[in-house]
Amino acid sequence: MKRKTGGLLAAAVLLAVMIAGCSSGNSAAPGEDTEKLKTEISKLQQENAFLKAENERLRTLAATVPVTAEEAGGVKLAGEAGSGNAAASGDGEPAIVKGTPLVVEGIGEYTITSTSFGKKIMPSNPGSFYTYYEAKEPGTTYLAITLKVKNLGGEAVDADAIADVEVKYDNKYEYSTFSALEENGGEDFTYTSISEIEPLKNGTLVFLAEVPDEVETGGKPLYASVKIEGETYRYNIR
Repeated sequence: MKRKTGGLLAAAVLLAVMIAGCSSGNSAAPGEDTEKLKTEISKLQQENAFLKAENERLRTLAATVPVTAEEAGGVKLAGEAGSGNAAASGDGEPAIVKGTPLVVEGIGEYTITSTSFGKKIMPSNPGSFYTYYEAKEPGTTYLAITLKVKNLGGEAVDADAIADVEVKYDNKYEYSTFSALEENGGEDFTYTSISEIEPLKNGTLVFLAEVPDEVETGGKPLYASVKIEGETYRYNIR
């Protein structure tokens, strides 16, 4: 009987030790998991801080670097006074393309509608009496660039302050222009120096450069630099 009692006592002690060991092992596991979670949270916080900094850097970059319409799928240029539908011209200047409106937010919408050569330039829809321009010097002709403008500003704008145009032939021969404003639906021309375009109204300007006949008949490059609101756009004629 004493031997059996001793065996039971030993078994009880062994069981108590085993239970204590299991309890001790289970109580340590949550502590280890907590430390792991703390480490993971710290890593996530560091990654989050990095992503926030990178996002802020990209936002700053997007606000200061213009995007061309070609890059952005035809959206307006970035910036406070960005222009819409202006693609790259190939020489660093933004391009203005015939038939495609160029929009300067809050200022105006500008569209080159036609380009032509002629000894005599008449308004688009001549009335009974009208003004026309004729190249008087022998061996010369007029190059006419028609620019349609919509005033998007809050007040009238002087017609002669809308744009400046300079023509360049063969990448070196420069010709200045003067402008006339069509009136009465294109029945006549009037002087831009005495004319205004009121808010949300349209005006049609014709820029004229008297050039040698060679500029018309030659096959060398011909383009116009169109300056609008301090920005110069290149209009490739050929």
